[in-house]
Amino acid sequence: MPGKGWCLLGLMAFFSLASERDPFQPPEDRCQTAQLTRWHYGGAVGHASRWIGILRDNNGKWLRVKENQSLSPGWRVQRLTTEKIEIITGPGCEPAHWIWQRRKGDAHALDKPAIAVAADTESRSTR
Repeated sequence: MPGKGWCLLGLMAFFSLASERDPFQPPEDRCQTAQLTRWHYGGAVGHASRWIGILRDNNGKWLRVKENQSLSPGWRVQRLTTEKIEIITGPGCEPAHWIWQRRKGDAHALDKPAIAVAADTESRSTR
């Protein structure tokens, strides 16, 4: 009888390992944060009480967005100004916040995680 218990335990271990993901395949990106660097912020139009942001997605399609709007990968626009847009990528996602910043005089927007933007600002203020 004790042999059957070990056999059953071995079978349960085998099936639990068999359901694991293939280690040779890249992990599923449920947060889709890999495409963050392919999105770009073009600026905003409107006035201080209601800005409409212009955002280009990873397919090159231009979108009009506003604060608290959900974006297709499961992100949400948290803050929007003429200079920058900040999104929340979702629970359990890394990075949790992302900022696309529009700099005056630059031909392209500067895209960084929110933490990197904060660190960049601190390093400029200490110079």
